[in-house]
Amino acid sequence: MPGVVTLKSRQRRMMDWMDTGLAYRFVGIGKQTAWPDDANPPIPDETQEEVTELIGLQRVDSYKFAKVIPNPTTLQKRTGVYYKGLYYSVTQDSNIALAEGYTSVMVQVTFDRDTVEAIPVGVTFRQLGLYIDVNATADEIKYGITREQWLNKSQEDRGTLELIDNRSPITRANDQQEQVYILIDF
Repeated sequence: MPGVVTLKSRQRRMMDWMDTGLAYRFVGIGKQTAWPDDANPPIPDETQEEVTELIGLQRVDSYKFAKVIPNPTTLQKRTGVYYKGLYYSVTQDSNIALAEGYTSVMVQVTFDRDTVEAIPVGVTFRQLGLYIDVNATADEIKYGITREQWLNKSQEDRGTLELIDNRSPITRANDQQEQVYILIDF
């Protein structure tokens, strides 16, 4: 019979992740060319160390503890976050998260045409990558990191690609902002 990682262990890892280096986490977008089947993106490669065809990076807006809502009510659907076919209850209160058995973190980044200069409007992307421990300037934290700025950074300054997520195509429109979510399970 297989072993099981305990709830307390998963929550400890979740809290450790939330407590370290939040200011230096960025979401990179890339992969402009189509997947073989754009409606069904491939499973990401766990050995990947960079976002494919990087376009730019934006600092993460917020982090919330997250937990699947098994049978959501109408109210829970309106107040929760819908992510990849499931509804999630989210909170920023660590006491609630620990008491109610949360073991995931929902990462949110907003690509707004007026504030995200590093990621141009009109671009289509299919891949997101969450980088941790990025060494960024004050301007990069505020306006994002362009592909050129990224390529000029040393490997150490780029931090670590923590998570990669392949998606169907998303096109940045010039009259809207995109809120993108990434879920990390512990």
